[in-house]
Amino acid sequence: MLLALASWLLSGPAVRADAFPPVDRVNAALNQVEKGIAQGPFQATWESLEKYRVPQWYLDAKFGIFIHWGVYSVPAFGNEWYPRNMYKRDEEAFRHHAQTYGSQATAGYKDFIPRFTADKFDAARWAELFRRAGARYVVPVAEHHDGFPMYDCSFTEWSAARMGPKRDILAELSRAVRKQGLHFCASTHRAEHWWFYDQGMKFDSDVRDPRYAGLYGPARPENTQPNMAYLDDWLVRTCEIVDKYKPELIWFDWWIEQPVFKPYLQRFAAFYYNRGEQWNRGVAINYKNQAFPAKTAVLDIERGQLARIRPIFWQTDTAVAKNSWGYVANQDYKTVDSIVDDLIDIVSKNGALLLNIGPRPDGTIPEPEEQILLGIGQWLGVNGEALYGTRPWRLFGEGPTQVVGGSFNDTKRQAFTGQDIRFTTKDGALYALCLDWPGAQVTIRTLALAPKGPSGKITSVTLLGYPGKLSWTQDAEGLTVVLPNERPCEHAYALRIQGLNLVSFQVDSIIRPGSDGTLLLNADAAELNGSKLGVESRGGQSSIGFWDDPQEWVSWQVQFAQPGVYEAAARYAAAKGDAQVVIEAGGPSLEATLSKTASWDDFQYIGLGRLEVSRPGRGVVKVRPLNARSWKPANVSFLTLRKAE
Repeated sequence: MLLALASWLLSGPAVRADAFPPVDRVNAALNQVEKGIAQGPFQATWESLEKYRVPQWYLDAKFGIFIHWGVYSVPAFGNEWYPRNMYKRDEEAFRHHAQTYGSQATAGYKDFIPRFTADKFDAARWAELFRRAGARYVVPVAEHHDGFPMYDCSFTEWSAARMGPKRDILAELSRAVRKQGLHFCASTHRAEHWWFYDQGMKFDSDVRDPRYAGLYGPARPENTQPNMAYLDDWLVRTCEIVDKYKPELIWFDWWIEQPVFKPYLQRFAAFYYNRGEQWNRGVAINYKNQAFPAKTAVLDIERGQLARIRPIFWQTDTAVAKNSWGYVANQDYKTVDSIVDDLIDIVSKNGALLLNIGPRPDGTIPEPEEQILLGIGQWLGVNGEALYGTRPWRLFGEGPTQVVGGSFNDTKRQAFTGQDIRFTTKDGALYALCLDWPGAQVTIRTLALAPKGPSGKITSVTLLGYPGKLSWTQDAEGLTVVLPNERPCEHAYALRIQGLNLVSFQVDSIIRPGSDGTLLLNADAAELNGSKLGVESRGGQSSIGFWDDPQEWVSWQVQFAQPGVYEAAARYAAAKGDAQVVIEAGGPSLEATLSKTASWDDFQYIGLGRLEVSRPGRGVVKVRPLNARSWKPANVSFLTLRKAE
């Protein structure tokens, strides 16, 4: 396997040489990267990188701004993938482009660059808006898939510093953002550039013209792997962003999970984390899916969130618009209310929200997007105490509305109600955030008095933004708070609950049967017994992943309504081969095979067999590898246990 990979890297597909910068320039930069790796505590191995710790500023920040801004904002059609779709003959963007601008042979993506003026771009005004929005960190796109860096890149002439606006956008933003006291970060989507323009190679278009190879790149098929020249170029570009602009976070899109990137990701992470040590500044890397082991960087879930608390800190990235990340003429915007509710839900589950905007080509931020940001900032001005610097409680919340876990599900949930409550903790206080106005009073059932007395004694309840005293009682039904006639804000409402031992208040996290008697054991509710296991987003749902170590196992606390035989089933993916597991529930164990699937995204739901439960009441369901020597990893989304007929 390693020999095959090395052979591919050294040879690889035939790629036009004019798509890459001079070899001597790249080699000189690679030497500097290797020196950076050698000069710090982190080495380019997963074992070394697992010593990484997420910085305190990131854990506390909770809310950041993402900025997709580039040449793709000029056509303002479809979405930020216009530069690819305009060369795909079956796409609406292809027809739109030909009708509006002319043939792709004579009017290509490159011809939008002079119209990308940024003549009204004011970095200071942007940064002030982000601060007023309540954001604590800012992540502009340094380079998107289109291959046009928004910074002064040493490895191409095709950049915003040399063409179009002829300004180093990243440098201007870095200064302005830091002046506002915010954390400056950056994203790079360069990996996908390998294939982004491949459709333009299939017909008479300017992508074929070698004069423009510096912009359009290799334009290889998506099902091919990058060669060494491309990977070296990717590494030195990314490390240059680090050294020139000192971002405190680097965000990566999904395609870095390709096998050939693995040693390059290790080298970059070691280089970047060592730079952070030199700067005496905590830094972070965002990744998707399984590109990094769980503890070596921070998982990012695109346009989605999790259904339960993830013990390891994570992030959602989504946009103010439902239909595009970049500027387009007809945006479909989310409401401030829905964004605030998602922010609260994400933070309650140990995450952070990175919210994207898409400026116009002249550098102005569309007015609806400004108003959305200011609306969020107004809410945070009243309630930020309940989010900034907090940590998740033992239970993320209560209420009737279910969040659909996983990527690309951000518009699938129902609207939250006043009975949907989320919890956070800080400095001994417990915060209960109602995701809508509950009415005259609210009862928080999680805080009911236990039969033998509460684990924590409540002494004070206040409503953030309301100066008056509240009337409240605590009994076997819960904590009931009488609310004022006048609301202190819009969107969501935060109660500060103080007392003795509240943060360690014992809550009931037992999984109980549903209305049909079925026990649903989700990935987000699992106890992960091992240092490498983690919950990630796969196949549109959360799943237990990184299950490479056969000594690690997972379990759930459950309530069995009755003893007897249960039909076990699972939703899973097993791309590397059949995964043989043992399921235990206090009786005779069940051995089952999770048969090989086509890919890690090819989730299957299959019956596993019959599992015997010896007694009713509380119990533990365990799933562990059957044989350490033959173990093949699996991603498990959920298990179900249904009482057999």
